[in-house]
Amino acid sequence: MLLNLEMLRIRFGAFSPVDEVTLGVDRGEILGIVGESGSGKSLTATAIMGLLPRIGGQVAAGSIRFDGAELVGMPERQLRRLRGGRIALITQNPMTSLDSMMRIGPQIDQAARLHLGLGRSAARARSLELMADLRIPDPASVYNLFPHQLSGGMKQRIVIAMALAGDPELLIADEPTTALDVTVQAQIVQILVDLVRQRGLGLILITHDMGVVAQACDRVAVMYCGRVVELAQVDALFQHPRHPYTQALIRCIPRRDMAPGTMTAIPGIVPTAMTQPRGCRFNPRCTRAADRCRVEIPELRVGAGGNGVACHLAEAA
Repeated sequence: MLLNLEMLRIRFGAFSPVDEVTLGVDRGEILGIVGESGSGKSLTATAIMGLLPRIGGQVAAGSIRFDGAELVGMPERQLRRLRGGRIALITQNPMTSLDSMMRIGPQIDQAARLHLGLGRSAARARSLELMADLRIPDPASVYNLFPHQLSGGMKQRIVIAMALAGDPELLIADEPTTALDVTVQAQIVQILVDLVRQRGLGLILITHDMGVVAQACDRVAVMYCGRVVELAQVDALFQHPRHPYTQALIRCIPRRDMAPGTMTAIPGIVPTAMTQPRGCRFNPRCTRAADRCRVEIPELRVGAGGNGVACHLAEAA
């Protein structure tokens, strides 16, 4: 396994917004992490990148192993060599990753020069090659443009090129299509899928969009209120969802045969780290919650095939 998280707990002061997260991704595989805002998806990515201390958090328990090396407690100097090199992050808003005062090309060059030790001309050649691979028209012209001269979809491709410039083995894409229209979303997702298949990368795709999950992912981790509630192969997840939360998410997907006014929604909101309920954290919103669900936290039970569910009622579902 390229990346393996075991019982990861993230703490901010007295609160744990991510608790006992176990998941993994291998080379050539796309793992989707799905859930509503506030489920802990981005915090999990931040922990993998070793950036929690910069926002006041810490890994309180558990393990993050990358290619056999433990990242929790790794010295910052070693983490810097991994971050942006062997592990790269693609953010959801390209304007937070791009320097508006700097031309596009040199921003891509930086990662290749830092992590691969390339000179100026070699870094430029690599940047132009990556831009061509990402289907950016006329890379030589785009290389000299400023971010404000590009569309949102083109900016996101530049951010992907920046992530690839250091020749990573693992990509973490955090909501990479959120600010894009549907057509451009599909193009960006397909680019990411092609990269994984062609280069043998591991990809963690963080999203709240079940359509993106169905289009791109091999396996899926469903998160709710800081915990993984279901792990499954993507086909199994959509054909036989086992957790009530997963079932509710899938019912929210619009369908062609849906009559007007019949769109379903999950009542309530995701609790914060300060308002987590006792027992199963989904129980206040679950239509099937029993007495046991209100007092006992269900453990994630993973079977021999790698599929798992954290629900007291899963066997009866």
